Amino acid sequence: MRHNPVVLRPMSILLPDPINSVIRRVVLAFCVIVSVFAALPVQALEPIPVPIDIEALDVTNSIELHRDAGTRLQVSTAPGADGIVRRIEVPSLDGNNTNWAVFALANTSDEQIDRLIVAPNYKLVGSDLFWPDLGSSRIAAITPSQGIAPERLKSLEADVFLVTLDPGSIVTFVAELTTPKLPEVRIWEPDVYKETINAYTLYRGIILGISGLLALFLTILFVVKGTVMFPATAALAWSVLAYLCIDFGFWGLVFNLDGGGSQLARSCAEVMLAASLLIFLYAYLNLNRWNIHYSHLALTTLILILGLLGVAVWDPSIAAGVARLSLGVIGALGFITIAVLAFQQYDRAILLIPTWCLLIAWLVGSAMTVTGYLSNDIVQPALGGGLVLIVLLIGFTVMQHAFAGGAIAQGLISDVERKALAAHGRRRHYLGLGYRP
Repeated sequence: MRHNPVVLRPMSILLPDPINSVIRRVVLAFCVIVSVFAALPVQALEPIPVPIDIEALDVTNSIELHRDAGTRLQVSTAPGADGIVRRIEVPSLDGNNTNWAVFALANTSDEQIDRLIVAPNYKLVGSDLFWPDLGSSRIAAITPSQGIAPERLKSLEADVFLVTLDPGSIVTFVAELTTPKLPEVRIWEPDVYKETINAYTLYRGIILGISGLLALFLTILFVVKGTVMFPATAALAWSVLAYLCIDFGFWGLVFNLDGGGSQLARSCAEVMLAASLLIFLYAYLNLNRWNIHYSHLALTTLILILGLLGVAVWDPSIAAGVARLSLGVIGALGFITIAVLAFQQYDRAILLIPTWCLLIAWLVGSAMTVTGYLSNDIVQPALGGGLVLIVLLIGFTVMQHAFAGGAIAQGLISDVERKALAAHGRRRHYLGLGYRP
């Protein structure tokens, strides 16, 4: 028997003609779109001019960030002097970092220049109120597209790299990041950067010296007159001193910590600052004598705040965020409590009004700073100095009660002097009545 061969036809032939026409048009449009996008030029990296007469240049907003891009990054360089765009690939040093930053610098002068690429480990400006950024080492390494590799300089406060730019050169830099965030990157002239660091070092030394003397003096005052108000004030002064030591980098200098090693210490310092402020307010105003509910509220709040120390061991960012929020709540509720007691003619509350108004202003300024509404180079050191000024005013207010009476005032006059004054008073009394001694 003879079998006829089976002929396999394409699917398009089996379909009706209108459907075949639609498929052809869709395929043709897709091919046209792909060819158009393939013919478009790749957007090259825009180089950042580095003038020779500029002392510092902020390039934070001109940096391309590649988050979760993998342990190897392929990127197109900025067009060189010959106009050619090249392609480079940079591997991660430890094989774990997946965040990258890419930028290009152009030397527009006819001289070879040296510049410092500086990325601070911690910036209070824009660090956020909730889950704040407590600082860390930002850049692990920088790879240039040409020339000598940048040299890393030792610094406990920032990641500093020394780069050399040849005359008329355009160099693309690929920075391997250790964190997804890069708060700030500046290009500094080396001598200007050293002068700026030295100036801030002098200021920080003065502030730390005043804060340390205040803490010691208030501690000695507690030994002389042992009421609960004085240890509470001394605890506040020591908390402020610890906070400033960490904020100014003195803590990392003493214990030789890197950029990310002070996160736990910074979080604990902010928690203790909130707790000591609450203890001072409760002890100074004698809130237990006004209403028992004040004691219950203060004790509950203090236990919750001190519980943040355990949270800080697990996640310092969460503990610091709650501590910052607690400072604002304590400042607001403390102002209401002081106002209520001042209307009742309570002298301690009246004396504390100017200091607490300054504290409210400091809290507002700090909130504007951490949220990014107040942003400049001097705001962080200024807030540190304002905190010391608040403790100084609190110390003056407390010393008024220390020297107004009690052991110090009684010790100023000896028994012999008191007897002499009494005898002199009796003699004047006899003369006034007509008697002779």
